Amino acid sequence: MMEDNTRAESFEEKENANTKMQALKKEECILDHMEICVTEAEKRETGALNIRDFYTVYLIETKVTDLDWNGTLNKLSSLWRRYSEFELLRTYLEVTYPYIVVPPLPEKKVIYAWQKIASDTFDPDFVDRRRAGLENFLLRVASHPILSFDQQFIGFLQQEEGWGESIKDTGYLQLAESKLKALSVSVRLKQPDKRFEAIKNYGNELQVHMMRRRVVSHG
Repeated sequence: MMEDNTRAESFEEKENANTKMQALKKEECILDHMEICVTEAEKRETGALNIRDFYTVYLIETKVTDLDWNGTLNKLSSLWRRYSEFELLRTYLEVTYPYIVVPPLPEKKVIYAWQKIASDTFDPDFVDRRRAGLENFLLRVASHPILSFDQQFIGFLQQEEGWGESIKDTGYLQLAESKLKALSVSVRLKQPDKRFEAIKNYGNELQVHMMRRRVVSHG
């Protein structure tokens, strides 16, 4: 009986140890502390320079569910963002975290191949699909243990004024430009594959030979 009790206690200790290990392996993310929703979309007019132009904004609402957590600016917040601001955020994340696959954004506009025309970006169905896609983008970023705690991402969710200036101050644009220049140089300096060069030369020689034959036959 004592041996059975000892085995049971040993099994329980192992189970507890496994549970603790699994808890440690689970990486924390911002969704452990707050809710994020893109609840609605609204069509607005710029009214600049007496030219009527329209754009769509999306309402982002956040709510901190962990009252002991102080990782955000506000416990409750709601603000409007344009699609271009979502693009800015994603570009920043791609440049800042090149070793992480950043989730994609929904399409800016859908082009139907059989019609060869773009869909109406103010169509209610399209706007709602994009709203859902933007919410999915934010939730995927917010579920990442590194991306979700980026201060620019948190600012995007809750900083109504000055977020665009603060993200530009990070210098990510200069970093992106330097990476593009480095890539361009590496492409120029890269030695071409000799096999492809041989095929290319053979093709050129064959074309010249065919042209000569045509000239002779017509002569």
